[in-house]
Amino acid sequence: MLDMAQNDVVERWRSLQSAYLSTASVLERALGERCDLGLSEFEILDLVAEERQDPCLMRDLVQRTPMTQSALSRIVDRLQKAGLVQRMECGFDRRSMFVAVTEKGAKVHAEAQQVYQSLLADELG
Repeated sequence: MLDMAQNDVVERWRSLQSAYLSTASVLERALGERCDLGLSEFEILDLVAEERQDPCLMRDLVQRTPMTQSALSRIVDRLQKAGLVQRMECGFDRRSMFVAVTEKGAKVHAEAQQVYQSLLADELG
């Protein structure tokens, strides 16, 4: 049997989960309808776009997201096929790849970022 303190922690956790799931659902739907992006795709595009001056290494993206390497690679593949990012070989480490936002990707990112930030403000503000 859970005591009061344990029950409170469980209830807080459930509340956080509920807020996350409901917000993620709203974001997923809006980004899909308005920008033709899934939430995970936007979040990876957003991370890559933060590195405006330099392309980022795939291995750095893996460290900045809870995704596995294979899940991240699939998302970057989809973004590349859509023309939103490009991959380039890394000259100093043949096992690594750089990822950079394309011009089209920057435009889509700017639009999606407005949708994302506006909905986050509405949902969490």
